[in-house]
Amino acid sequence: MNEVVPNPSNDDDPLLEAQMEIRQLKQTVAALREELENISMDKEQAVQQARADSQDEIKQLRETASALRDSLDEMKFDKDKEVQDARAASNDEIVQLRNTATALRDELEELKFSKDEAVQRAVATGNDEITQLKGTAHKLREQLDAVKFEYEDKLQEQARQARDEIGQLQQTIAALRTELEGTDGE
Repeated sequence: MNEVVPNPSNDDDPLLEAQMEIRQLKQTVAALREELENISMDKEQAVQQARADSQDEIKQLRETASALRDSLDEMKFDKDKEVQDARAASNDEIVQLRNTATALRDELEELKFSKDEAVQRAVATGNDEITQLKGTAHKLREQLDAVKFEYEDKLQEQARQARDEIGQLQQTIAALRTELEGTDGE
């Protein structure tokens, strides 16, 4: 009895084709995973850069506010000195300088108040931007997870189909082998 051995070099071998297709699907899965990881890393870097930019801007605003306070303190010191010099010169001039000093203090307070408001607005803007970026990052992460699960489901389905097809092919081969052995025995 001669047994027919399938030629492994035959291009029409369904088992070989199925194995090649499974290998290609595995390569596709690996490439998709790598792409998802790259996208996730890029998004994380963008969020970190935005946070760093916001912190730099807040730091600059604080330094500006500090410099303005120092400048205001210097102005106050200068005006107080002018008032003392004016006292020595005359009483009328002293009254005028006191009025000027009071007006300058009010103006300095207004300046300080407006600068504090500007700093608070800048901080609030930075916080809003950070919150928005966090929300965006969260949504993107959810989208990536959804895509990942979808691809995993597709890959599992394709693997199941390949297993089913391989099983059917193996049954067909067994049936053909039995039929061939039956015809050889006759």
